Amino acid sequence: MDLISKLEDLKNFGIDLKLDNEEMEVFYVKSLRYFFDEKEDLYCVQVTDRELELSSTEDQLATVYVKDSVLRIVPLGENPYAVVMDVLEFVAHLHKPTIALYREMNGDIPPNELKSKIEEFSEEESEEDSSDEWI
Repeated sequence: MDLISKLEDLKNFGIDLKLDNEEMEVFYVKSLRYFFDEKEDLYCVQVTDRELELSSTEDQLATVYVKDSVLRIVPLGENPYAVVMDVLEFVAHLHKPTIALYREMNGDIPPNELKSKIEEFSEEESEEDSSDEWI
């Protein structure tokens, strides 16, 4: 079984984002869309408030959506590997700051606590990055 066949199983599995409600899912997908908009040679179209379609100049690559707090990727083209890696990058580096921003915007976290939480997340990322240098 090749990599492409294995990646097609992604639609059956997902990443549990542990989001509290539908509004948080919508915010998360918008943040993900902004992340993909910054990528060169990648086009992102928001199909619904919780679904994105990603394509390159040649063809469609994948659909990314969040439902019931689970992020899923449905491959549409021959090689969705880059999309999978980009999604994993977003979750690894921007998941906690995205949640913190949503909660601050909705008054769940006082602004002074938000700053310390984002700094804490940044420090954790720096420590993780430095410990992975040997890989």
